Amino acid sequence: MANHDVTIEGQVVRKRYGGTNRDEPAREWAALVLLHEHAPGLAPQPLARETDPPAVVMSRVAGDALDAVLTPRLLASMVEAYRTLFAVPLPPDTPRRFWHPAAFLLNNVAWLEEEHARPGLPDVVRRALVAARTWHAGPPPGLDRIHDPVLAQGDGKVDNMLWDGSRVRLVDFEGSGVGDLAFEVADLAEHISARLRGLRDPEAVVAAFDLSPAQRARAEAYRIVLATFWLLMLRPGNRGHRLNPEGSDRDQAEHLLDLLGRSAG
Repeated sequence: MANHDVTIEGQVVRKRYGGTNRDEPAREWAALVLLHEHAPGLAPQPLARETDPPAVVMSRVAGDALDAVLTPRLLASMVEAYRTLFAVPLPPDTPRRFWHPAAFLLNNVAWLEEEHARPGLPDVVRRALVAARTWHAGPPPGLDRIHDPVLAQGDGKVDNMLWDGSRVRLVDFEGSGVGDLAFEVADLAEHISARLRGLRDPEAVVAAFDLSPAQRARAEAYRIVLATFWLLMLRPGNRGHRLNPEGSDRDQAEHLLDLLGRSAG
């Protein structure tokens, strides 16, 4: 469920926040100001920040959500948008993105303890959760650290990428902050809004960023972290279950088992 309400009046967008426990208005405003200075046109222009109720006023960005199967042209445009985002210089006081790599790891470990032994699990889901629990007990070292800091959007949902016919532009920075390059690439490859519907080829997404061997290895490990998170989200009783077709958890379990098998091979 969205934590904000958006109203549009002509070319002006007002985004009001239902909660601010993640410092959403400050994160969004800071990101938009930074992007307007260093990458104008990539994201909405910041116009005003209001406090009662908390809101950010910004320019309207033209375009449609990138919720179609990516052609080579669309993939190249998406990658170019994120390359531009990742090249923006980071002020020294920029906080980590709200869901940063260490937070995902800790969340997965705790959640896997609850879910893996739940009775009545489909066999493929049970096997995936057990295998993921084993992997999370001894993941590759250094995944809880930010190695290559970049400005992160904080949410790789397809609705947050707009195609205007010539370029991809980005919206929704309420979870933004410092991210790790390999993690952000993995997020683009694994986000459930695209993966379940086959909108992006994950291998093509990762390959398009020309990562170093060390970055590529971390990206592959982070794909397991993120695929595990999405499997947990898709289980009955969790938020992603009601938003996706029946059987999505089994599909995601097969995908996670494939990633885990590749990592062990």
